[in-house]
Amino acid sequence: MRIELTNDQYIDVRDEIKGGDIFAVRKASKVPLGDDGRPSEMSFQGLEDDQLIALAHRVITGWSFQVPLPGSVQAAESVLSDLSGADLRKFRAGIKPLMDMVKSEEDLPDPKQPATNSLNS
Repeated sequence: MRIELTNDQYIDVRDEIKGGDIFAVRKASKVPLGDDGRPSEMSFQGLEDDQLIALAHRVITGWSFQVPLPGSVQAAESVLSDLSGADLRKFRAGIKPLMDMVKSEEDLPDPKQPATNSLNS
């Protein structure tokens, strides 16, 4: 999938997610706790940014920039940090369907429904 940016720039991303994408986004979702067990600092927008960067690192497959593809989360953050605000918003909107798939719990069983046991059938 290609995300078009300004000035004929673009970023290509995979159009499907993998297990590692889910793990990476969850790993980026850590909240540091203080000695009392409560969050020592919290920025909801910062958490979303960390998740975006972690997913970007995993799903970017090509782009029009004259630098290598990001080989680390830090490299992805560096490149995304250099985008204009408008281009970052376009990238965030373009990758939103993938982020929604990563965060989706549709494939998880409903805890309110009794488990079916195929051995008793």
